[in-house]
Amino acid sequence: MLKRLRKLLPPPAHPVEPGRPDGWAAVERRLGTALPGDFKAFTQRYGSGTVDDFLYLFNPFAAGQDGNLVVEKDRVLAAYRQTRARFPDRLPLPPFPEPGGVLPLGRTDNGDELYWVTDGHPDRWPVALVESRAALQELHAMPVTGFLAALAANQLTSHILPADVLGRPSHQFTPLG
Repeated sequence: MLKRLRKLLPPPAHPVEPGRPDGWAAVERRLGTALPGDFKAFTQRYGSGTVDDFLYLFNPFAAGQDGNLVVEKDRVLAAYRQTRARFPDRLPLPPFPEPGGVLPLGRTDNGDELYWVTDGHPDRWPVALVESRAALQELHAMPVTGFLAALAANQLTSHILPADVLGRPSHQFTPLG
């Protein structure tokens, strides 16, 4: 998937905060789980940045607290738990670390959130998209790089993401900074 994504959404020549390959073990210890290999490869190749100035994936190597996967995990899950308690029928997936629970992955400028569904081996975790305003959940049965590649190819179907993002003539990754 990463190879296809690189063709559709070229990575920056000089990624911002890409981390080091030997830094993942400490990240995974702090999170309490292994992470998908495609996400690690994406982070090392793309670093911190946005897709279409709209979608941001959390980066465990981000210097600040905003956007740092390790820091955001607890904040985002606390809010998810509160919203789920009010709307259990709209958010059926439990929060991590419950079996099959959602683990924060990123967010959009609209406040929508992306999660992994931690069911089975990390390399097979699908992506869940949660709309912030209506507490609606959408499941995409693909890894995160597949989700981004489908978006970049204008092949992603979503009732949550705006039509102008889904149907752009071209998509771009912009490094932070």
